[in-house]
Amino acid sequence: MSTIVSDLRTRTRQVLVLRFTGAERTAHWVHFVAFTVLLGTGLFIYVPWFKPFTIGEAGEAARLAHRAAAVAFMIAPIIYLVFSPREFFYSLKESFTWGKDDWSWLQNAWHYYSRGHNGNMTPQGKYNAGQKFNALTQIVTFVLFVITGFVMWFGKGSVSPDVFMWSVLVHDLSVIATVLLFMLHLYLVAVHPLMRESITAMFEGTVTEEFAKEHHGKWLVERVYRKREK
Repeated sequence: MSTIVSDLRTRTRQVLVLRFTGAERTAHWVHFVAFTVLLGTGLFIYVPWFKPFTIGEAGEAARLAHRAAAVAFMIAPIIYLVFSPREFFYSLKESFTWGKDDWSWLQNAWHYYSRGHNGNMTPQGKYNAGQKFNALTQIVTFVLFVITGFVMWFGKGSVSPDVFMWSVLVHDLSVIATVLLFMLHLYLVAVHPLMRESITAMFEGTVTEEFAKEHHGKWLVERVYRKREK
């Protein structure tokens, strides 16, 4: 770690570095829009104010929108895989790779984000430990959404009532988990002053080298500096 920190201190310049490819950004926004539509149309069932949207022609339109968004939701990772396979597998591997630097980040995250101090924050990879946890949750719930969604969409009447009800329960619990993390994610990238460049990176693909140094120092050294040297 000391080598990485030393390299960062001597080589950081205020220039832009590519953080997300075009395919990554496209997949992210397809996922975001699809998830938002799925959440909105799904809430029609549970919020009494929206009950008129569950019956008649409005109900048919809501169900159609939900199913169309579900297809887009499943397509999003395929876009990522097909058009940016190297980054897809790199990101997938990093999400499942945890080490002492990740646990150190988790121990110091509250102090850093609540007070704006980074004293003991260890250099992170392309994703910090919080982002890794979010990614893992998204991966697990994506699988659960697809499986239970297919049962709810095509299995009614052909699967047992117990299987159908368990699918609904798992589907709803997955929604709760993703919504909680979605709210935290939205706050950090859109509101928190230390993370503002995260949202611009999803539009423009780049962050300043200074931001990368502070939040993703390990990735900056291993994937940016070393690539420049080749």
